Amino acid sequence: MGKETEGTSNGGGRYRKFTRGCGTLTKFIGRPNVAVGLNGVGVVEFLAVVAGLALVLATAADAVSTLVTTRRQRGRHWPTQVFYRRSWRAWVALGQRVEPELREGFLAVYGPLSLLGLLVTWVVLLVMGWGAVWWGLRSAVTGVDGYLDGVYFAGVGFFTVGFGDLVPTGGLARMLVLLEAFMGLVTMALVIGYLPTLYGAYSRREVQLLSLDDMSDEATTPIGFLEACYASGGGQAVAAAFTDWARWCDEVFDSHTAYPMLALFRSRQPGQNWLTALGVVLDAATICLAAVDSPRVGPAARLWRRSSRLLQSLQEMTSARLRAAHQPDVTATEEAPFREAYERLRGLGVPLHPYERAWAEFRRLREAYVPGLLLATRLLLVPLEFRHQTARLDISRSG
Repeated sequence: MGKETEGTSNGGGRYRKFTRGCGTLTKFIGRPNVAVGLNGVGVVEFLAVVAGLALVLATAADAVSTLVTTRRQRGRHWPTQVFYRRSWRAWVALGQRVEPELREGFLAVYGPLSLLGLLVTWVVLLVMGWGAVWWGLRSAVTGVDGYLDGVYFAGVGFFTVGFGDLVPTGGLARMLVLLEAFMGLVTMALVIGYLPTLYGAYSRREVQLLSLDDMSDEATTPIGFLEACYASGGGQAVAAAFTDWARWCDEVFDSHTAYPMLALFRSRQPGQNWLTALGVVLDAATICLAAVDSPRVGPAARLWRRSSRLLQSLQEMTSARLRAAHQPDVTATEEAPFREAYERLRGLGVPLHPYERAWAEFRRLREAYVPGLLLATRLLLVPLEFRHQTARLDISRSG
């Protein structure tokens, strides 16, 4: 009899335990408009926290890759790439409506202004992401009832304002507030420390442009550049000039690969642009490679290789993507300038290859870079000629 009572007692205990479990489950799923409980946080709130953290981590990774590791992220949807792609298109569309006399100044504003816009983009995305996190964890922050309240609390923590009207409760929420405040301080510090490096690379690029002077008051041409070099020291001066420009190409390649937005920074001097300067010296090196009877392993060959590599890297930049379709055929109209350059080099006593051989080689070498160079100048709306600061500027040929 005792065993039967004991069994009945154990069965009743198991029944009551099962009933309490069913009642607990019914409490969560039996009521309308209530999500399934997941560790005290609803499914919607949990998803908001996950989405907010994903946005925060993606934005932080983009900022670090831009400012610290200086490596471009693969893909077209990272914040920095989307910002520069969309904002530059909009700025160019406005620039095309500006009077030619004011266009260059208008386009020159974009580079410095884009840095401020990029910082604002990062801050907005970070605050929006943290706002989603705090909305999902609103039970741990007094006063957060909606998403806008979460964004406000995220902004207060990110900028370390500390009004104290909204207070986190619990260890996890407090640790997250400290993490958010630390992220805000680091973001501002990285941007501030990033500016001297960026403008240092920009200044080194621009200083070299000042040396591109053919001693005339007109636009600098490849043959004019070569004649000025020959006049100052013969073939050795030409080789030294090509060596300097090859080193400049290496520096520009390195800085513009690390900081692609530098390609959008205009020159301080009117009538000058690093792309058109590159075109002048690259054409000069091509003329020497094609026409001058000398070994093909000297400074002119190094300059041609490094300049071509620089243009190729520009085409691969997401913020300055070039389209290969509808490339113009430019070689058919270049024989007259080349013939003039050939005769002027002959007048200087430079040993030359036969004209037909030189012209065929010149066309072959130019086909490798001219279409990309012209497309880059169209994309960036830069002048099609280079003028020294002492030369007269013809604004009608800009853009």
